[in-house]
Amino acid sequence: MRLQAVLALIGCAIAGRAFGDEIDYLSQVKPLLASKCYSCHGALKQQAELRLETRALMLAGGDSGQVVVPGSADKSRIVARISAKEDERMPPQDEGSLLTADEIALIRMWIDQGAKAPDEPAPADPRQHWSFQKPVRPEVPGVKNAAWSHNPIDAFLAAGHERHGLVPLEVAEKHVLLRRLYLDLIGLPPMREELHEFLADDAEDAYEKVVTRLLKHPGYGERWGRHWMDVWRYSDWYGLGAQVRYSQKHIWRWRDWIIESLNEDKPYDRMVVEMLAGDEIAPSDPDTVRATGFLARNYFLFNRTTWLDSTVEHTSKALLGLTLNCARCHDHKYDPLSQTDYYQMRAIFEPHQVRVDPVPGETDLDRNGLSRAFDNEPDAPTYLFVRGNEKSPDKSQIIAPGIPSVLAASDFNPQPITLPAEAYAPGLQPFALADHLAAAAKRIEAARTSVNAAKQQMQATERVAAGKSEKPRTAPVGEFVLRDDFDKPNPDVWEAGPGEWKYTDGKLVQGRAGAGLTSLYYRTRSEHPNDFLATCKLTVTSAAGLGSAGFRFDATSSRDKFVYLSVSGSKVQIAHGMSPNYTYPRDAKNDQPFKKDVAYELTIRVQNKLVNVAIDGKHAIAYELSVEREAGRLDLVAYDASVEFDSVEIRKLPPDAVLVLAKPPPSIDVARAALIAAEKSLPAAELHAPALQSAFAADLAKANESVDTAALVRDAALAARRYEFAQAEQAVAKAEYEVAAAGSDKRAAAEKSLASARAARDQAAAKLEEPGDTYTSLYVSKRAANGMIDEATPRHGPYSKVSTGRRTALARWIASRDNPLAARVAVNHIWLRHFGQPLVASMMDFGLRTKQPPQHELLDWLAVEFMENGWSMKHLHRLIVTSRAYQLRSSLLAADESTRQADPDNDYYWCRKPLRMESQVVRDSLLHLAGVLDAKLGGPTVPPASEDTVFRRSLYFTHSRDDRAKLISMFDDADIVQCYRRTESIVPQQALALANSKLALTMSRKIAAQLEMKLGEASNEQFIAAAFETVLLVPPIAEESAVCLAAIKQTVATLEKLEHASPQPRARENLVHVLLNHNDFVTIR
Repeated sequence: MRLQAVLALIGCAIAGRAFGDEIDYLSQVKPLLASKCYSCHGALKQQAELRLETRALMLAGGDSGQVVVPGSADKSRIVARISAKEDERMPPQDEGSLLTADEIALIRMWIDQGAKAPDEPAPADPRQHWSFQKPVRPEVPGVKNAAWSHNPIDAFLAAGHERHGLVPLEVAEKHVLLRRLYLDLIGLPPMREELHEFLADDAEDAYEKVVTRLLKHPGYGERWGRHWMDVWRYSDWYGLGAQVRYSQKHIWRWRDWIIESLNEDKPYDRMVVEMLAGDEIAPSDPDTVRATGFLARNYFLFNRTTWLDSTVEHTSKALLGLTLNCARCHDHKYDPLSQTDYYQMRAIFEPHQVRVDPVPGETDLDRNGLSRAFDNEPDAPTYLFVRGNEKSPDKSQIIAPGIPSVLAASDFNPQPITLPAEAYAPGLQPFALADHLAAAAKRIEAARTSVNAAKQQMQATERVAAGKSEKPRTAPVGEFVLRDDFDKPNPDVWEAGPGEWKYTDGKLVQGRAGAGLTSLYYRTRSEHPNDFLATCKLTVTSAAGLGSAGFRFDATSSRDKFVYLSVSGSKVQIAHGMSPNYTYPRDAKNDQPFKKDVAYELTIRVQNKLVNVAIDGKHAIAYELSVEREAGRLDLVAYDASVEFDSVEIRKLPPDAVLVLAKPPPSIDVARAALIAAEKSLPAAELHAPALQSAFAADLAKANESVDTAALVRDAALAARRYEFAQAEQAVAKAEYEVAAAGSDKRAAAEKSLASARAARDQAAAKLEEPGDTYTSLYVSKRAANGMIDEATPRHGPYSKVSTGRRTALARWIASRDNPLAARVAVNHIWLRHFGQPLVASMMDFGLRTKQPPQHELLDWLAVEFMENGWSMKHLHRLIVTSRAYQLRSSLLAADESTRQADPDNDYYWCRKPLRMESQVVRDSLLHLAGVLDAKLGGPTVPPASEDTVFRRSLYFTHSRDDRAKLISMFDDADIVQCYRRTESIVPQQALALANSKLALTMSRKIAAQLEMKLGEASNEQFIAAAFETVLLVPPIAEESAVCLAAIKQTVATLEKLEHASPQPRARENLVHVLLNHNDFVTIR
């Protein structure tokens, strides 16, 4: 005790010197209590009925009586508790950091000095925080200058101007407004012709007509789709190789849903419901179900808790503006959100999982599918994790689903939803059976092809054994599949891929030249036959890099086989893989020279895996593919080359066609074993379809609770046993072939495999006698793995027949008119992206740390207006962009100095803030002004490596942690972890990117060429004026025109000295490139 007293006296002495003679409560004590004590003894929570926010509350004490005795620290319980040993000490362990010796000494001295503090009112009940109150439409204020206001937005802002003596700027010039409007609404700048049309329109509604037209423009959905993709954390899948670790494959379908929903002005409340519960409200509608990509995007392979934490956190932040994640380990330190609130929200999502369902026309889920959410375990319990540690669940009680109590409403009432059969058993969708039967038919065709190939091989072997030389016959003429002489476009047959494809003088021309262009292709819309002959006449007109042209077959989104002739490489080659990572087998090429501007006839014959290539009718290559064949389409390809295709023909290859073999014929025994194996593959292929059909009929009867289920089940079981026996016989035949073909070192292993195959066949034969009642259903869907161990387990369903309805209840509560947060949060996001600064500064936190904003009445008016007009975002956009406030100038040169000093942060919107284009808008604007932007909406993601050659809008490129386009990333692209508001940086690399990137240079040349074509024989002065209007949407002033004219003349003179072929066009291209690097190009004024 003596030692403690001595230490306390020493502490007081130190404190006296450190803190001075008089302790100031407001600056020294209150901040300390706020950081250490208020979370448990404040307005949010009053443990032991004790509050410490004011002196009066401290003197009132709690359940244990008075805690502060003015003038006596030794008699004050608060000092005893903050100085106690571990079990009694406050704050408790893990509830916050303990007070230091100096901090304890400070509180002791303050109490000993009489615990002096000013009289303060008790803090308000946090549940009465402004954002937790339902928005009510305030009365539009009257203002002195009523003529200034275009609509109620202006009235609210004008009232603030008058109240604070602020003088707003004038309305911006027409060309500035037009560019601002285009870039804000569709993310593309207006063209020069659109500028002139707008400037010439003197009608009072000229501006409103542009607004109407742009809100109907398809680019609106793409522009605002990218904004909401930021907020909703869009990310394509990424992982290791084919292993999905984050997000889901085919998540682009959710992106397309966002774009389409915005373009059709789907109500925001409906969008919220579809994203959270599309699988519950419309389980049979894939167009709605794809919206649940919002949830699928949160998938994380390695930890289910991390996955659900992200779901709870970002659902709360994005849709409610609440940092509910801060209550995962303990009650929220600032907001009236308890730890139980957090786990009640988690319980809403606890049953849900994600899976990939099939889409019509595709049976390979890796190639195409529908990523979606569903309730996989309706009865999965939720436990509160002690201190947020998933290894310490409190299993004494199961947490029921619910919403934060501070926002609790009676309409949160989850009701289980009985799902239709096709929702819990996707294999029962009619197209699923049709697609798998089509695949089975192709398998039969492939088996027949294998039989024919094996017969030909046998015949060739017999001829060699008889001493006859093998002479391949010319392949007989087969049935035409396609013939095109390219006299005119044929869009029903062909689909243009990357490149500059056009029809000229009876030729199909790919006009883009240069190295590093990767593969540019023109693709058939239909798949080609498995065995086929294809011929094309082509001319390479320019070559750089690889300088190649030819065919790709079996072409899919991920793989193909490539046959080409190379001018630069002096060879004809067969390759396989995916551009640009092809495999080039050494025995699949023929070295020979090829020249530019010379026409060649390239012919390929494909029979199963055997490929023959001929140039101008002369055999060049015979090669046996080392990879499996796939159903795919045929491409005409140019690789680092401009090419003219004169004609193309595709024919079926007749079964009796004899091709040049890639290898010497095998022995008679091996050839005979190969033929038997091929023949056994045919019944296995033929019996697959009946097994599929019988299983589908039985499953459908079960789903419909048909009385004939037993008979259908028996039929399905018998069909399954027959198919299994045929597969077993095929396996035996294949094993016998392996024995025949094996060398002495591998024969023992091959014979062991053969014995196993024969035993399996005997078992399959026995089951034919008693087929039982088991069969394999048509499994077409795949659930995401719950961790790496789960990856090895079957995850194909069928799934739960009931969905909990929890997510529907949550979604309807969020989208309710009674929810105080949802409309405010949405309005704030939309306002931010129009004005560059939000009404509420913290985009994702509307809690107690966020004070009522200066424009709270405007926020509430807009929130109510939004809801009362059907949650229409287009209505809100129109209201905002037609306001005078939106149309104000952004230049501060004309600003009133007193206004700038009174409101330096523009809280009252007396001017328009200049904004830097987002990354996607920079790239899209380059393409748009050059006239090459591909306006196609939606579709699979585009590889970032193609950003210089594929001219789709930037939001269609892969966007993930590991893979994104370089130019787009340079200008502050969206962070996939969290991006409620884009950052805006200015770094030298951005200037270098626009100055040196291949895309910027290429687009500069195209813009200049377009201008020269439109202007005709124009003077340099006319070209300069047109270039300024095209790139910056404003004519040059006299000084600018003079400087540019001098630059063009100087550049021309320099290039002429260097004997450049086109000095004048190149000088003009340089001018355009300079303007694209002007600050006003990347700035939205």
